[in-house]
Amino acid sequence: MVALVTGGGGGIGAAICARLAANGHAVVVADLDPDAAERVAKEVGGTAVRADVADPAGNADMVARALDTYGSLDLLVLAAGIQSDVPPDPGVDLVRYRRALGVNLDGVVFGIDAALPALRSAGGQVVAVASLAALGPEQANPVYALTKAAVVGYVRALSTPLAARGVRINAVCPGFTDTPFLGITGRLLRKQKIPLLSPDDVAAAVEAVAAGDGTGEAWALVPGRPPARYEFPEVPAGLRADGTEVVLKPFLSAK
Repeated sequence: MVALVTGGGGGIGAAICARLAANGHAVVVADLDPDAAERVAKEVGGTAVRADVADPAGNADMVARALDTYGSLDLLVLAAGIQSDVPPDPGVDLVRYRRALGVNLDGVVFGIDAALPALRSAGGQVVAVASLAALGPEQANPVYALTKAAVVGYVRALSTPLAARGVRINAVCPGFTDTPFLGITGRLLRKQKIPLLSPDDVAAAVEAVAAGDGTGEAWALVPGRPPARYEFPEVPAGLRADGTEVVLKPFLSAK
């Protein structure tokens, strides 16, 4: 089994690489920081590749490296992400906004697009690391929440067309995780003795979701509890002029 992990050079991505390698996967570690990617690749016996996931060419290059090195691709884990650093106050810092969308959202769209031919050949799957911020309001960081909510929506929308090609896709939505990514928020949470997830908690959830058989699902992860499939509410049915309901389920098949 061959896995490609974006953002694999540190934090959650590195923990995912280590767990997958320990369970028999050949791992391609993709990261914008080539030194970090090389370090993790050496630790897990994998292959490193520098990739800017916001660039379609970078995504194509990382998939090509996986195929050139191992001949196939079974699992794509999209773990690359950045904080937006865009406060909720107007106006929006355009450079930071575009960069957040580039990494957190384009990196998912372009990564899937680049990997799909190989995944289809292998009957593979995609796991996108989103965030609990996608499922509930993140008032302090709305642009970050926007990107992660978009990832969950994209995963759900893609599940049916990808299933027709033999590819599964799911999202894991962790809460606050104890990595440098949290910055000052991490210090504040620890000071208040609020429990945090560890990177390995998230890696274990990714592994569990990958080992399942569902698709189009979002799995919430919080400290002290196992991953739980998030149950989205039913979309309200419309009414025709005669009072009968308009059933939309055929168009909303991903739960």
